[in-house]
Amino acid sequence: MDERNSQYELQPSRNGLTVPIINGVYLHSIYNPAKEAEAFANSQEKNLKYKNKVLILGLGFGYHIEEIAKKLNSMHSNYEIIILEPNKRLVEDFIAARDFEDKNIKIICKDKVKQLFENLEFIEFLMSKPCIIKHDTSFILEKEFFSQFLSYQAPQNTIQYKSLLSERSKELFDNFGAFTFKQNVQNILSHGKIESQGQYLIMALSELNKSYKKGISNE
Repeated sequence: MDERNSQYELQPSRNGLTVPIINGVYLHSIYNPAKEAEAFANSQEKNLKYKNKVLILGLGFGYHIEEIAKKLNSMHSNYEIIILEPNKRLVEDFIAARDFEDKNIKIICKDKVKQLFENLEFIEFLMSKPCIIKHDTSFILEKEFFSQFLSYQAPQNTIQYKSLLSERSKELFDNFGAFTFKQNVQNILSHGKIESQGQYLIMALSELNKSYKKGISNE
């Protein structure tokens, strides 16, 4: 049995919009998902004002994403949204049911955190220090996955890094030689700049971990 979807249904809200209910968790308001999504986007307005790149934790059925996109479009000449969603069935149902196309929005569906860090395009996105927004009910439902992602620890040497990367990515580490993770970080800090894509990856993982710890300390 698929434990992620042991109880799964799509139910119409009172105003006719579809609401996924997974393992007893309603991913949107059963009364008015659109109004709820608008209020959610309004609550993020201050953060969105200064960031045109946004990482959203949780797809739901996309209502909150539509409203976030509207906010970004009104504030910035261009924007980029990446959504992390580990539930493949939910993503498939969303794509099948919703007429939702925006070239600035991308869904990444992986059910293992390690798989996310095999994608250099995604790592480069993290390096840009996007605004990170969690969709609360999605986070509750997938708390283990999202918590692992936010607290992801960078491997301590290039051998461990290579075990995480795709063949396409491994070539970036050819210039590392015997340098360890710590030595590369020290080299970056002492020179004040990133001199290789391998170092770029290291700093992306480090920045993600620092952002998470800062967020926890502010709660």
